[in-house]
Amino acid sequence: MLDRRRFNVLLGGTAGWAALGPLGRAAAQNDDDAHARGAVYAAVDAKLYRIRRDGDRLTRDPRPLVLPAQVQEGWQHPSGRYFYLASSDQRTSTARVRHHYLNAFEVDSSGGLRPLGNAVELAHRPIYITVDRSGEHVISAFSFPSSLAVHRLEADGSIGAEVEQPAGLDAGYYAHAVYVLPSNRSVLLVARGNEPEPAIHTEDPGGLYVYGFENGRLTSKQTVAPNGGLEYRARHADFHPSGRWVYVDLETQNLLHTYAIGEDDALSEEPLFVSTTLAAPEAYRGGQTTSSIRMHPTNGRTLYVANRGRGTEMFHGERVANGTENTISVFDVDPHTGEPTLIQTADTHSIAVRTMAFAPDGRSMVAANTAPGYVRVEDRLESVPATLTLYDIEADGRLTFKSMLPVETRGETMFWCGVVRY
Repeated sequence: MLDRRRFNVLLGGTAGWAALGPLGRAAAQNDDDAHARGAVYAAVDAKLYRIRRDGDRLTRDPRPLVLPAQVQEGWQHPSGRYFYLASSDQRTSTARVRHHYLNAFEVDSSGGLRPLGNAVELAHRPIYITVDRSGEHVISAFSFPSSLAVHRLEADGSIGAEVEQPAGLDAGYYAHAVYVLPSNRSVLLVARGNEPEPAIHTEDPGGLYVYGFENGRLTSKQTVAPNGGLEYRARHADFHPSGRWVYVDLETQNLLHTYAIGEDDALSEEPLFVSTTLAAPEAYRGGQTTSSIRMHPTNGRTLYVANRGRGTEMFHGERVANGTENTISVFDVDPHTGEPTLIQTADTHSIAVRTMAFAPDGRSMVAANTAPGYVRVEDRLESVPATLTLYDIEADGRLTFKSMLPVETRGETMFWCGVVRY
């Protein structure tokens, strides 16, 4: 356990993300809409900064909340009163022994976070976490070894005891994300697998693993792995609000798969629809992947996928971006069939976009990339900073670029960005 005194907690002020687009002020002031406001946070390694909107500009609070290790993922309790963050030094430390944590916070009336109880130490790096829909458990996914852990949540929101799981629970290769299905009776694990490395190892297949979920215990129900999981780098997922479909992005294939959710939470064995996430898939240059995927928080008919371009080439002795897409793809979702149709790819004006944060009322979005880099502009080099990109979300779900906030990372990584409702 990590004592809360080791946290350097500096609370934000009372101003929230109330200016959320063309109609955001009125919506945020509607007291009947619980948790209509959202506090944006962006993490640079272990430092968690609050991000504020002032008109069409973003600003960053100068003093961060400091966690015990690099922030990996966050998830809010369904009551809105608590927020959980996973942290780990797996990617930042060279020590033989690494440290991994679950951290609990209370959410105050201004969107500030106050530590709740002690941080719970985990056995492995928690690449993703989620909270069940009744707010009784927090579930952690570990990429290596690929596995899961479930902890009970106490009535006051603090993290309780770990729930023992059946031996030999199959979690595939390289678990990357975990979600509770809309029924709250099943859990979906998205396992990415791994690309083959010549003379080192063969390909590790990817797959979707569905587990029964009762009183915190998981039981294997179904594995979905088209083509035996080969060339199936499943990364993240999100559910349609009707509960009828789940959308999965395939990382190195730059594809979006749509699966039906049937009786007893069984997924269709093959995708109903396969869609490219790229504006120009024929122009693939290497280093092109997807990253985050999110349904619009309120309208039920728009889906967003981040296209992360990390490919490089040599130019004037420096590694520069090779022209891969760093965009947010916007899909219009048919309410009758669930089919997504690509209607826009919005430039993020950054390199290696990784995460997206949506205002609770669905009128604004912030995209975050991980680190600075170089691009080639005609015959010269230009540097591109780590960036938070602000968009308004229009009535049809499309994105309108508003501004960028450069973030000085000083050799660290802006690994996570998200919204805390209040």
